[in-house]
Amino acid sequence: MATDLEDIQRLLKRFKRPIPPGDNYQNRLAEEFELILSQRFTDYFLQICVLIDFCCVVCDLSRGSAGSSLVCYLLGITDVDPIKWNIPVARFMNPMRDDLPDVDIDFEHHRQTEVMERIFRKWPGKTARLSNYVTYKEKSARREAAKRLGATGNLPRNFTYDSVGVDAKEAKRIERKLLGKKRAISKHCGGIVMFTRQLPKSLISQDNQILLDKYEVEDLEHLKVDILANRGLSQLLEIDPHTPLADYPETDEATSKLLSRGDVLGVTQGESPAMRRLFRAIQPTCMQDCVFATAMVRPVAMSGRQKAAMFQDWSQEVVQDSVVFEDDAIDIISNIIGVDMYEADMYRRAFAKKNDERILEFVERLGNNPRKAEAMAALQELSGFGLCRAHAVNLGRLIWALAYQKAHNPEEFWRANLRHCQGSYKGWVYQAEAHRKGIDTKPGWWQHGFPRGLGVESKWLDKVVYAGVIANGRVFKGNSGRYVTFLTLGTGYGEYIDVTIQRPFAYRDGDVVSGQGVVKHSNNSDYIQTSSANLFSFPGWREHVRDKYAY
Repeated sequence: MATDLEDIQRLLKRFKRPIPPGDNYQNRLAEEFELILSQRFTDYFLQICVLIDFCCVVCDLSRGSAGSSLVCYLLGITDVDPIKWNIPVARFMNPMRDDLPDVDIDFEHHRQTEVMERIFRKWPGKTARLSNYVTYKEKSARREAAKRLGATGNLPRNFTYDSVGVDAKEAKRIERKLLGKKRAISKHCGGIVMFTRQLPKSLISQDNQILLDKYEVEDLEHLKVDILANRGLSQLLEIDPHTPLADYPETDEATSKLLSRGDVLGVTQGESPAMRRLFRAIQPTCMQDCVFATAMVRPVAMSGRQKAAMFQDWSQEVVQDSVVFEDDAIDIISNIIGVDMYEADMYRRAFAKKNDERILEFVERLGNNPRKAEAMAALQELSGFGLCRAHAVNLGRLIWALAYQKAHNPEEFWRANLRHCQGSYKGWVYQAEAHRKGIDTKPGWWQHGFPRGLGVESKWLDKVVYAGVIANGRVFKGNSGRYVTFLTLGTGYGEYIDVTIQRPFAYRDGDVVSGQGVVKHSNNSDYIQTSSANLFSFPGWREHVRDKYAY
């Protein structure tokens, strides 16, 4: 067995970057080496290096918490410097956890299958595609319970047990029993597992899929890596294959103006209605603002009250003192109850995983602490899906780089977008916008502009009449409990405006809808709120868009 010194030397030999000068780097490196050695992670890091060296033509982006590690940065696994971005390592490696660190690697989307096939050919019998277990959620458990008690046919979306003629008490008992149980098995979107020995054939399907999910693989202490596809990375590398994300300027006036007016259609990860409204509200001036925005847009990032306060004073000092990242919860726990970052992260995980036993332990440790309410509020906000700082840095830099290219190289930007991207919207949206910007596109109705009559017409005060083409939309449940439909409509002016409909609405992309609504002002950004949306009659329109020009 190798000694600790030999393991350190093996890692040092694989470093692709020199160790930066300064005590903060030396101290952090010593801390991470101690973690790696104590948990016997040396071979894990070296295997990841072998995998990247073998697969990568270009690998410029990592996801998740790998950017929290200085060792990962020096090995070339990620290009995020955790010291520069002030990222603690506890989110990535923790001596109180038994599982391996999780490394997710982004490749250009068209290379994902190629990369996986190369891995399977290189290590035959020792690598396989990971599985996902589909579990019963509230709706699927309710449907299954009704069917087990004799309900037949297509059940309505919001059916009740009484309406389909089954015993409600017995159905609810079955529903509770099903919740969280395995319902089906599917392929993981990008996870692969690597074994040090031949895989048992009974666990492998014909298409090289192992019949285990990520948790079962972790329990067996085998190497798991996510090979993920990223269309935004494909788009960026086609525009400029030579400039790494880390080399883009962190401030740029043209990029700031583009983001501030919400002109982000085609910018992967930054073009959603929520992101557009957020950019218009905060008026970003630098790359770091994009990093914060990627985390802020998540509904669990912070309370509405906190967000409103930040919008009023969008400064680095205010942002730094707010709960934006998962790492902020770690800081709060560590400071309030006086534990190290590693133990604090375990309590954060307890809230994220809804571990009642661990949460109760944390509450008991709080006792009568005067900051108890603050701590509980912050952690409850982050109990769902949030972003760690390292992941936000990767996403924010990609958004900034794509916005930079859109501001400085619009023609190349749109050509790369049309080649690679199907983002938040249907293909015709990008085709229409590119055409409006002077780029030659496939023939379509956009060559003649939007149909006459589309747009927003002011009637009285904040009330408007609108008509538009549905570019995207989703149904979600608001804080008040009622269902809200969120639409983004293309108008006759070549612009896109957000509309919220406070009831379920069966939209289809490409449909034309009209209605009346009230203009709402949220953080310096406007949107239309309405209680209805009606299909707007244009003879042959749907067939024209959806059939002839479906992309």
